[in-house]
Amino acid sequence: MKKLWLPALAVVLLLGACGTEKEKVKEEETKQEVAANEAEAKDKTEKETAVADSRLQEPKEDTMCEMCNMKVYMKDEEMGEFSTQAIKEDGTIAFYDDIGCLVNAEVANNEKNEKFVRDFNTKDWVKVDDATIVKTDLKSPMNWGYVYFNDKAEADKFIADNPTAHVEELQKIKDDALERRKKKMKEKAEKEAKGESDSMHMEEKEKSHDGQGH
Repeated sequence: MKKLWLPALAVVLLLGACGTEKEKVKEEETKQEVAANEAEAKDKTEKETAVADSRLQEPKEDTMCEMCNMKVYMKDEEMGEFSTQAIKEDGTIAFYDDIGCLVNAEVANNEKNEKFVRDFNTKDWVKVDDATIVKTDLKSPMNWGYVYFNDKAEADKFIADNPTAHVEELQKIKDDALERRKKKMKEKAEKEAKGESDSMHMEEKEKSHDGQGH
């Protein structure tokens, strides 16, 4: 009779050990979930703080891009979601009609600026370094076609609804913008050498109206 209790006791002990192990795993998963939620909340708070930066301003109806002298669209205007702005080291504000001008301004003026774009859904300002940048088929003022999301989940949803859209790295945009600028500067120099008077800004405007961008 005593021998019959030994297997039973072993089973009970085994089940107890399994139950304890499962509880430990569940407890660990709960801790990880709490940590992930806290990290997400912290990230969201930091981004909301960046958006609420009191130094940021809004363009006016007659605001022109500092780089290409084209119109900077206001928040509620069509294509207003593509407008960008920079806070310079001296605290002054500069507006740009599209992201290419925003990133090239630093190169052209030898500056290091705080750069902001608009969240695609809310149209609120967000630091470009904090935004998820998405390349789209949308027409922007200089045909770059980038939109920005403060919440990555919203970016993922946009991409799911728009199969041709994809996430882009800021460095890729900087490289492309610089390459296009170098090309324009070369073309301008060649025109001036031939005695032609067309300005770089006029070229930019013409190409934008033709749908070729810069």
